[in-house]
Amino acid sequence: MINKILNHRTNSATSAGFVLAVSALFSSLLGLVRNRLIAGGLIPIERDIYFAALRIPDFITTVLIMGAISVAVVPLFREYSQRSEKEGWQFLSVVFNQLPLFLALLSSVLVIFAPSIVSLIAPGFEADVQSDIAWLMRVMLLTPMLLGLSTVVSGTLQCFDRFLASALAPIFHNVGVIFGIIVFVPWFGLIGLAWGMVLGAVLHLLVQMPSFFLLRAHQPPTFAWRHPGMKRLFSLAAPRSLAVILNQTNLLIVTAVASFLAVGSVSVYNLAGDFSQGLTRLIGVSFTAAIFPVMSLSYARREKDRLINDFSSSFRQIAFMIIPGSVLFFALRAQLVRIVLGTGKFTWEDTRLTAACLGLFCLGVFAQALVTLVSRTFSAMQDNKTPAGVVLASVLLNVCLIFLFINLLNEPGWFRDAAASLMRLQNISDIRIIGLPLAFSISNIFQLIVLMAVLWKRWSQPFLKELFFSFLRTVLASLVMAFFVYATLYYMADRVDMERLWGVLWQMTIALLIGAASYLTVSYRINRHELIQIFSALKREFRK
Repeated sequence: MINKILNHRTNSATSAGFVLAVSALFSSLLGLVRNRLIAGGLIPIERDIYFAALRIPDFITTVLIMGAISVAVVPLFREYSQRSEKEGWQFLSVVFNQLPLFLALLSSVLVIFAPSIVSLIAPGFEADVQSDIAWLMRVMLLTPMLLGLSTVVSGTLQCFDRFLASALAPIFHNVGVIFGIIVFVPWFGLIGLAWGMVLGAVLHLLVQMPSFFLLRAHQPPTFAWRHPGMKRLFSLAAPRSLAVILNQTNLLIVTAVASFLAVGSVSVYNLAGDFSQGLTRLIGVSFTAAIFPVMSLSYARREKDRLINDFSSSFRQIAFMIIPGSVLFFALRAQLVRIVLGTGKFTWEDTRLTAACLGLFCLGVFAQALVTLVSRTFSAMQDNKTPAGVVLASVLLNVCLIFLFINLLNEPGWFRDAAASLMRLQNISDIRIIGLPLAFSISNIFQLIVLMAVLWKRWSQPFLKELFFSFLRTVLASLVMAFFVYATLYYMADRVDMERLWGVLWQMTIALLIGAASYLTVSYRINRHELIQIFSALKREFRK
């Protein structure tokens, strides 16, 4: 029974996207539980220590694994498998032989130089705080090797439409982290959080292994160390690595800047970012991961029209869900933060700043989700250089905007007064942290516009016109939804006890239901194609 569930095959990219999206939803809910435990159980400086320590292990995981390896291994595995199944598995065996050793060596070097690295990424903290960050970071550096192998396994399973097993991995990862918070932290102190991360990485890998072994049961293991595909792997991964390195360097700069701001700024930024990242993973990453193997196969077969059609369909579907999702998060930001994080040692000022940061993140969530798809489309075409160049320009823009906004928010004036009024931060002395998510959102919108312009020029197809009008219809339906959400919030505010958790939860739930109903109603009138496509895919999947 378990093997049958784990080896479930999806019958379309849309249904595969929903499998990953449902998994991402459960993973995000567990992530909210994790963040609530962190926010309520740790004082601000302890939260800052944890998020600062997480930055370098997350850097490695994202750059070498989620960013580079996954987008290079899948297209090449598809290509070699088109020649013969044996060639595909031989290439994969070489990756499994070399990747763990490389990551283990890299992690060992970083463990040795951890104190020096911390002084660079968190220069605003005192020496004793930096020492604690380095200690946590050394333990967390055990995770990249485990997540590296797990990512390769996920990509392989997705090539064979086994999305369910790979979809469970993030859920088990969060279960491990939560276990660390509840069990390890009381035993070992703050270092227990780091060991919870390690446990989560172990579970992330183990839950996928049964399906992986069943998939390649008829393929004997090989221990080759040389393969011509490795040279191509590095040539594809290098530009993508550069792009992700730039994005992650951007986050390191944010951490460094936030360490000089008010105590708790690092955690406020990261906690707000986790909300928006959850929405991006739920929709953008899930549907992109589902269509990526399909687009890679279309490119390997030189089926350009099918590739364009797959991209256009996925773009419309992601926009159809991510735009109203970001509008809902923006409208309900205060309620979300109060319900999830407003407990224990998380103060009212922390709540207001986190809600403001979340709102500003939401301005660019749609762009971040769509950039994920567009970048993966270039990767499917085995071109990672173009996105890398665009990312470089985006990061430079973001850094410039960060310092511009921080300076404007540091001095009394129209900009600071307007920002404080719009984001409801009056009477808070230091609101500079909100300049960071604002800069991030603007740079993501810039990145999406440039990438789409390059793609349009390369394909020389009129498909952008249909995408543009579909995008506008989705925006219009989302604005109508926003009107009903705000009207419901104001109506409910006088009819529930807003000082109690259940009152806030009831207000948010009613507003959410009315907003969703209004969006679907308007969409049925002006954007019916996306609705029909999504519901048709779900209907086919449930009929299996």
